[in-house]
Amino acid sequence: MKKTYDRKFFRQKLLSEKKTVTAISRLLIILLLGFPLLTRAGTSGSSRGEIDPLSGTSTRQDSVVAAGKPGNQKLGFYEGEVMDTEGNPLPGVTVLLKGTQTGTSTDTHGAFRFPATKAGKTMLVFSFIGMKPVEKDVTPGKKVIVTMEEEVEGLEEVIITGIYSRDKNSYTGSASTYSAKELKMVGAQNIIQSLKTLDPAMMVLENKQWGSDPNRMPKIEIRGKTSVVGLQTEFENDPNQPLFILDGVETTLETIINLNMDRVASVTILKDAASTAIYGSKAANGVIVVETKSPESGQLRLSYSGNYGISFADLSDYNLMNASEKLEYELLAGRYSPMEGYDGFVDKLQKMQDYYSRLKEVLRGVDTYWLSEPLRTVFNHSHNLYIDGGDQAMRYGLGISYNNRDGVMKKSNRDGMGVNIDLIYRKKGLLFSNKASMDLSNSDREPVAFSEFSRANPYYRKRQENGTIPMYLERKTGLYGEDMLNPLYVWNIENTNTTKDLALRDNFTMEWTTFDALRLRARLGISKSISKTEAFKSPNHTDFLETEKLKKGSFSSNQHESFSYNGDLNIIFGKIFKNVHQVNFVGGWSFSESRSEASGYSVVGFNDDFHKNPAYSTGFRENQKPTYSKDRRRSTSFFMNLNYSYDNRYLMDFNLRADGTSVFGSNKLFSTTWAVGLAWNVHNEEFIKKLGWINNLKIRGSIGNPGNENFDAYISQKTYVYNVELQNMFGASALIQKYGNKNLEWQRTVDKNIGVDLSVLNNRIRVTFDYYFKDTDPLLVSIGMPPSAAATSLYTNMGRQISRGWTGTLNYVFLRKKDLSCSVNMNARANHSEYRDIGDKLDYLNKVGSSTALNRYYEGGSPDDLWAVPSLGIDPATGREVFLKKDGTQTFLYSASDEVIVGSSVPDVEGIVGMSFYYKKLSASFSFRYSLGKETMASALYDKVENITQDNIGRNQDKRALYDRWKKPGDKAKFKAIDDYSSTPMSSRFVVTENTFSGESISIGYDMDAAWLRVAGIQGMNFRVYMNDIFRISSFKEERGLDYPFARSVSFSLGVRF
Repeated sequence: MKKTYDRKFFRQKLLSEKKTVTAISRLLIILLLGFPLLTRAGTSGSSRGEIDPLSGTSTRQDSVVAAGKPGNQKLGFYEGEVMDTEGNPLPGVTVLLKGTQTGTSTDTHGAFRFPATKAGKTMLVFSFIGMKPVEKDVTPGKKVIVTMEEEVEGLEEVIITGIYSRDKNSYTGSASTYSAKELKMVGAQNIIQSLKTLDPAMMVLENKQWGSDPNRMPKIEIRGKTSVVGLQTEFENDPNQPLFILDGVETTLETIINLNMDRVASVTILKDAASTAIYGSKAANGVIVVETKSPESGQLRLSYSGNYGISFADLSDYNLMNASEKLEYELLAGRYSPMEGYDGFVDKLQKMQDYYSRLKEVLRGVDTYWLSEPLRTVFNHSHNLYIDGGDQAMRYGLGISYNNRDGVMKKSNRDGMGVNIDLIYRKKGLLFSNKASMDLSNSDREPVAFSEFSRANPYYRKRQENGTIPMYLERKTGLYGEDMLNPLYVWNIENTNTTKDLALRDNFTMEWTTFDALRLRARLGISKSISKTEAFKSPNHTDFLETEKLKKGSFSSNQHESFSYNGDLNIIFGKIFKNVHQVNFVGGWSFSESRSEASGYSVVGFNDDFHKNPAYSTGFRENQKPTYSKDRRRSTSFFMNLNYSYDNRYLMDFNLRADGTSVFGSNKLFSTTWAVGLAWNVHNEEFIKKLGWINNLKIRGSIGNPGNENFDAYISQKTYVYNVELQNMFGASALIQKYGNKNLEWQRTVDKNIGVDLSVLNNRIRVTFDYYFKDTDPLLVSIGMPPSAAATSLYTNMGRQISRGWTGTLNYVFLRKKDLSCSVNMNARANHSEYRDIGDKLDYLNKVGSSTALNRYYEGGSPDDLWAVPSLGIDPATGREVFLKKDGTQTFLYSASDEVIVGSSVPDVEGIVGMSFYYKKLSASFSFRYSLGKETMASALYDKVENITQDNIGRNQDKRALYDRWKKPGDKAKFKAIDDYSSTPMSSRFVVTENTFSGESISIGYDMDAAWLRVAGIQGMNFRVYMNDIFRISSFKEERGLDYPFARSVSFSLGVRF
């Protein structure tokens, strides 16, 4: 989504601010919007300063004097009002006596007043970012009205890469920047949830198993996958996850998820090689750069923001039987049919007794709704207090935040508290900045999966007549039947699973501006995190029914600690020569190290639920001992970026980076990555300017080879483990744990991108389109080893993965009047990937997954393809499934060798359609997600309609198992015979096309700056109401949130500035 300069936006934001000096007004605008400060470039050799992301000011040192500069009050005051061409007041306008640095800035009503310096007429100069400067003669004691017009060329957004900042007008890469205001227009949950709505390149993969579990981190991709799925390591390194940068320092996904949104100033997504190449071997999956707000100078201010919301489970996709339906299904499925012979007679009596006892309960009205038992409607809230102030030399800020997030399942939650301290000191050409933070979090996990409740039979009572909760819903009698455990029993006994996290971060920056065109910067970031998980399982748990008394109950403790540091030294140069040659250069050296340690143990044998101390256990689990693992990696890099612009028409970026890391083989420790970007600002050509209706037209392209080192630290090294149980006089024996590969090469991706940015009809229509092509060569894969090799796998380089796709955005302002604006917007994406040159070396993965998964690793195949044997449906005569062989013949016999591609798990097209509305201080946003042409494995059909064996027929099933299965010859059914208990293979019958439309975000907000607020000491107030994931319409009914349901939420945010 492309953002342009909007005077109303500036005005609404500034109306809530106190009267400030000009430098602070500029600072505030830059911090909140991320826009570049216009620089003067009117003479040959004049400097062009880049935007300083730390201070929010230009590298040019403009001198502005605050109101109250010595004047003679006996001569009167210069006073008046400043407004735009529509008559709206302009706050924050710089007002100076011409030729001096004496003056002030306009207040929230556009008014100014300061002591006169002499009698008679005097020339005042009025300036404001994005407006034409005005000179006006004034006389002390006489009010003047000044009207300012918008500059012909408005401000473009600034692209913040984390290492340097660049005006997007001179940028060749594919990147998008979103302000805090835009993020909060969508939602107040976390940054990731807002980005997936705003940017089509951002993909958050739906987790059908864990739904809205607050303790699960989402899987994120930018423009698809670049690595083989399934290589995630024990230290949670997902090779397809983008790189995260927080205030210039590399960080983790969990840190970004936990970051309070009210601390965020802007987020930039870097997508193509030209934009990500500055990060070299870490950037093949894209980069997400987060900048937090910096303190503002001026008198001490207090800001409060709070978010309050209600969440409830979304069960609309469940289609379970009621009590009478379930009993009828069991009867038709033959659960009560006796065996043959004498044993069959006894079996018949017992089964008929079971049937009639359950029928009696059904006739008495028993129809238990188990799904509601573990669920709740929760009230969640988060709060953020920030105090800041200072002067032009020293600024400081202190923030305190708290976030309470309870899950929709009882006993699940994730609470967090944080403290951050921000300090900025500027003296002449030196700048020192330090941002330190501490975050604490505590999370609890539910003791029983939601699937245990969804599978409980509705003809059972939850509780006995006296209100107690029985361990069993039903006990088997004699030799036949089965014990049915009550999930409520386990839910209510003493079972805990708690995780406590501590994260400490400190980012220090020192910058020296030697002269206007040159800056030197040094940065160092240090982080430390500790995570400890303790789980206690009661000795009364049903898992220990068959366990001897001294081993009932368990306690496990696992701790993960990590420490990392990274830093860089940069030289930044920017200058314009002869008014047309603009040159920007960034060069530097970076270094980093990370260390992780994980340890744990598990003990058993507890007397009761109250003495959970592991010291009270009887010992370790049988054949188990404490665990310990360690991960350590180091890297260093040298990089440079050269940007050239001729007359702001023809643009070029060149990036070069040399990386060294301990991850890859000792013979391949260093790698060089590069990128070239070209762009043409067509709108700056004279023949386009004459047209008048094209505001912006940029054509850009890039190519480069960023890499990926997001893998296990020791994949290239041969490692051993000691076997202390087998020792001799020389000590303990050692076993090979992992084979090394000293020739293991870096995984690099040739990334090509072509894009266009277009704005026409006075920016009423804005379009952005990108087509990309990624070729990852070589891939890093794990190949199987024979059992005799001790280690089960070996990492090696093999084959290629090609991904191609496109993203696009469209925004149309169909109504624009004074104080009123309405627009519609749409974004879309499509992506396709395929394997090349892998041969049959991954066939062992295909064999392992042939019975449990639909993904395969075949030459020319896609990681998103679904493979299955084609099915022709159910034979009406026999109720058996008919398969189609590759030779075109039909058969009842299933063979995995007949499997073919039956669909793709990636939609043909997916995106957002929405509308935005602004009227004065009222704003509204509507975003709806659509997904078309996606094939999915219908797990409910596979697990709850068919594949219902004699072992699980006693659990509740999908209604379609009763109504849509074959019952007698001649039936035209979708599913095989209702009394067929045989295992059903994965065929194309279970792959369905799913088209969805959902209400992802709806919000309405209002900004207030009424006079009565200022009487109460409040400078501004805003509030917004949200509805997120409020509805979902699908072409196919499929259970989602199997072990933890999805959630819908309604929330309210409040911001107050004192």
